[in-house]
Amino acid sequence: MLWIGFWRARVPFSRGATHKPMNPISAFFVRNIIIVFFFYGLTFFVMGLALLLASRRQSEFRFAAAIRPLAAFGILHGLHEWFEMYQKYAALTGGYTPSVRDESLRLLLLGASFVALLIFGVALLNPADRNPRRRYLPLLGMVALWGLGAITVALRFQLTEMDLVAVADVLARYSLGIPGALLGTWALMAQQRTFREHNMPQFGRDLVWCAAALFLFGAVGQIFVRPTLLTPTQWLNSTLFLQWFGIPVQLFRAVMAAVMTFYMVHALRAFEVENGRRLEQALLAERRNRREVERLNSELRLTARELSLLLGLSNDLSAPTTLQERLSSVLTEIVRSLAFPDKGMILLTGGERQGIDVRAITGFGDDVSDPRYALARRLGEQSISSACAVCIHEDGQIIEFSLEAVVIGQQCWQHASPTTIIGLPLQSRQGITGSLVLARPEDEQRPLPLEELQLMAGIARQLTLSIENARLTWRAQRHEKLLADLLDQVVDAQEAERTRIARELHDATGQSLTAISLGLRGIGRLVEEQAPSVAAQLREVESYSTSALTELRRIIADLRPSQLDDLGLVAALRWYVQAYQQRRGIEAEFILHGEPARLPAETETVLFRITQEALTNVAKHAEATRVTVSLETEPTQVAVTIADNGRGFDPDNVLQNERPHTSGWGLLGIRERTRLLGGVCAIQSTPEQGSRIRVTIPLKKEKADVEDTALVG
Repeated sequence: MLWIGFWRARVPFSRGATHKPMNPISAFFVRNIIIVFFFYGLTFFVMGLALLLASRRQSEFRFAAAIRPLAAFGILHGLHEWFEMYQKYAALTGGYTPSVRDESLRLLLLGASFVALLIFGVALLNPADRNPRRRYLPLLGMVALWGLGAITVALRFQLTEMDLVAVADVLARYSLGIPGALLGTWALMAQQRTFREHNMPQFGRDLVWCAAALFLFGAVGQIFVRPTLLTPTQWLNSTLFLQWFGIPVQLFRAVMAAVMTFYMVHALRAFEVENGRRLEQALLAERRNRREVERLNSELRLTARELSLLLGLSNDLSAPTTLQERLSSVLTEIVRSLAFPDKGMILLTGGERQGIDVRAITGFGDDVSDPRYALARRLGEQSISSACAVCIHEDGQIIEFSLEAVVIGQQCWQHASPTTIIGLPLQSRQGITGSLVLARPEDEQRPLPLEELQLMAGIARQLTLSIENARLTWRAQRHEKLLADLLDQVVDAQEAERTRIARELHDATGQSLTAISLGLRGIGRLVEEQAPSVAAQLREVESYSTSALTELRRIIADLRPSQLDDLGLVAALRWYVQAYQQRRGIEAEFILHGEPARLPAETETVLFRITQEALTNVAKHAEATRVTVSLETEPTQVAVTIADNGRGFDPDNVLQNERPHTSGWGLLGIRERTRLLGGVCAIQSTPEQGSRIRVTIPLKKEKADVEDTALVG
């Protein structure tokens, strides 16, 4: 009964209320009002902690981002009820009287809890991308209205500080608590529709019960407040609620809080379900990724096998043998490496009869002993004529399809009956080159695997490229050999013409000049005593004739020096260098490394002409004062080097010019003569630092690989 005295001393009964004895139940709750406050605060505090822990979870629901303010409401409101419980307990046990500061702190907790409830409703109802300032501007207006209302009432009735706190408490429940509860109810009802849309109707029902409890907590529990000077509180207050319902309003609020907490905790399991779904989706994605990785690994293994096989085939196809031998080796390797065939043949077009001929075969017998030979050949010829892949199946069905279909495995691979023989066209950019035919063992019944079919298509492409490259290489070698033969004939014709001209000049013109010179000398002796002046003129004409004969002999030596034919390259170069020094006035030196052995006539002629051309370029363009000619003879090669100290030049600029000047043509001639004998010409020069030309000629030319012309067409 001590609490009843405190209640009546602090809060008068409502105006017009009938005071009648309380029933035992009401008396029980009144006596234990502190316990009611404790469980009231505990319920809200537990709800706040549960929501605070749940707010850490990642979720696609907007509810997850909005429960932090609701958690703050639960914790703050629970602390408010515990604070008020402490005040009442202290008053009952120690004569405690609340101070203005204590009441202000309690009021602050109450107002902050209602503001958090308002923030929860606004955050849940409004999209997150809206301007936060505009979104929460009405809340600031409501808080300001609460404060202005309390100040207005205080000024109007000249309230004391304690009365002002009481009025502010009531106004907080009217202007913040009730709107916050209604707004939160609306937000929860809206969120339950979201749960239903995500196929979570059970959690939507939990939110409906939670919204109903919150509505009753705000619309009923916050209307019945402590009696104050405000008119509504004199009629609708906590005392009247106790008289009407027989329980304190705090118990009603605690029950609503318990209901709201119970269903809110139930609703939070939606996050677990969502996480479970997300985990399930992640597991499904992982399974899909695992299957994709397995598929990619399978493709990688297939690709590695294909690359390994194609690399081996490429090495076999590039071996230094005839195309016939290469194709036989490649076909044997294909049949050995693939699981499908045990027989095979390669057909090529453009053979000796300009038709289709079998160029490689393995596993087949002759036409009589193996009837599948004729069938396989006919299938290969059909593949060439139709420019399509052709396969024959166990049921006798013949299917034509393109190489693209081979790659993706359509038609042939999908046919119900197993494939027995397949022919793949060897199709290049120039047309059909031939066909690759593969046949399975007669006792084999399993179908052709898709991977094997795709690998066959890759082998056919590789084989096509190799055969085409072999044909192009053979044609290029044939053209190069033809050009070399033509150049050889030109050089031989040039040397033969020089020899003929030198011989005719020596035999005809030289003898005529010699006879003229001797005749003039004889006539001069006859007329020397009778006509001395005529004799002097004859001697002058004789000197002209002698000079012409000397120049003629030099021209003959340049055209074809006799030393080159009689004594060899060493003597011819030594003589030419000495004559070059005397004629050009340039210090010249000849150096021999090795034994002065005779070389093949063609090699000696080419090296002499190269030296002659190089020295001519030095005299015309280098402005050099010294030049050195070195000859190096070895058992396997011979090399000549011409080096000068002239002004030099840029070899790339001279040789790459589309219209080279005189020295450019000379350098090109040196290179072509060197290439004629399979040698190497190295030209080194830097402007103002001289130049150096080195020509190396092999003495034993290896035989070139002669291709099978019948195979390459």
